[in-house]
Amino acid sequence: SRIALRYRNHNAMAHVARMHTGGWAWGGTRAPPTPTRHCSPYGRMKLQGRLNIVCLSTEQKRVAVIGAGAAGLTAAYFAAKAGAQVTVYEKTDEAGKKILISGGTRCNVLPGSVDVDLDFQTSSRAAGVRVILSHWSLSSCKEWLERDLGIRLSLDPATNKYFPTTNSAKTVRDALLGACLRAGVRVRYRSPCGAPVPAGGGGWALGLAAGAATAPRPAALVMAAGGASFPALGTTGDGYGALGALGHAVRAPFPALTPLTGRHPGGARLAGLAVHGAALEARRPGSRRALQVSPRGDVLLTHRGYSGPAVLDLSHHAVRAGMVRVGEEALPKGKAPRQAPGADLYLSWTGLDRQGWEAVLRATPGGKGAGATLKAHGVPARLAAALCQEAGVAPEERLASITRAQREALLATLAGWKLPVSGDEGFAKAEVCGGGVPLEEVHWSTLESEVVPSLYICGELLDVHGRIGGFNFYWAWATGRLAGLAAAGAASPG
Repeated sequence: SRIALRYRNHNAMAHVARMHTGGWAWGGTRAPPTPTRHCSPYGRMKLQGRLNIVCLSTEQKRVAVIGAGAAGLTAAYFAAKAGAQVTVYEKTDEAGKKILISGGTRCNVLPGSVDVDLDFQTSSRAAGVRVILSHWSLSSCKEWLERDLGIRLSLDPATNKYFPTTNSAKTVRDALLGACLRAGVRVRYRSPCGAPVPAGGGGWALGLAAGAATAPRPAALVMAAGGASFPALGTTGDGYGALGALGHAVRAPFPALTPLTGRHPGGARLAGLAVHGAALEARRPGSRRALQVSPRGDVLLTHRGYSGPAVLDLSHHAVRAGMVRVGEEALPKGKAPRQAPGADLYLSWTGLDRQGWEAVLRATPGGKGAGATLKAHGVPARLAAALCQEAGVAPEERLASITRAQREALLATLAGWKLPVSGDEGFAKAEVCGGGVPLEEVHWSTLESEVVPSLYICGELLDVHGRIGGFNFYWAWATGRLAGLAAAGAASPG
């Protein structure tokens, strides 16, 4: 089995070679004593400033993983494959509960393509997301899912998402959990870890509940407890408090990818209406420049407000614009760094912008009704009537008879209409959380904490979230792998 000796020198490159007298010699700018154990001659290995030499030992390095979700199980799998003795501590009675409900229980495990700068959001340095994901490409991650876990995947061309061919999230969960168990990972259910702390003399005291079976202290700890979305499944934000108590500055968690509340044209009469081909963008207050545009054009009108892919993608802007309440209890006093400001959302109900609608109104015969004109250009009949009424125009009123003010109101309603957001559906319906540990507080090459040695943080606990479409799974797989390999002391192959 393997443990790791890490020589921390950002400039040194060392070479390990067998000595004629036995043992192994270390060549480099600073030579420590010749090891008495026989080390595997992996040669020159450098991982962004840290040299990792993997050695053979009679004892396995113990790694504890808190959380049996996508990121936690991935971390456990790779740590075990790297030779560590791994135990996963899960507070509920089942692993991967959020995996089972993802993608409408179909589980969109990966996106078909990725643009890191457009598909992920963070209040930390964006370069951190790029560096972290550069350690495992999308194609390599897909190969792992298919080859190592045995999950057959199929790309949905309409949404550019990968799903298991079974269209069952259970396939994904069972394959991941099964691979962990075959690798020797032990999973302890109903085992919440309240307040893990570094133990005197090395290792970690996990803060297991009274009466829980004791376990050897792990040398490394991977925090993968998840965020606070879907608390009914056990993700209640415990990890934020634990990391804050260890000295990390936790950015206030908030619901991301969540439905928004607020009135809409037509009110309850239009609840359930799906609008296709819409355009939604976020703008800073007072700005006309788009901060972010949803690549998806589907909007769903609900009894309480708005949902659908376009709304979920940009909902975090509206949530942060109204943040005065979310997650403050999870933060240690004086430890809340600056959170990115929110933005307002503006909706164009069709693919036409204001200039396009101006051209339509000019070219339409004056005797045609306003509602009929909208329907002729892709607006559903019920919505067309509601939009006319929103602008103060009777749907049957002829275009030639509407006033200049009514025309302006109609144009403003059709294109660039500001969503009157009053709130959001909160953590209970959020697919993921924003906020968390700033990327500046972890090493981007290993995800080891900059605050506490031998602590590794991955998944939703980090201040990164992706848009819908498999991006958050990609983040979970990639960060789980990076943390697991590093915790086990294995150099990432990149």
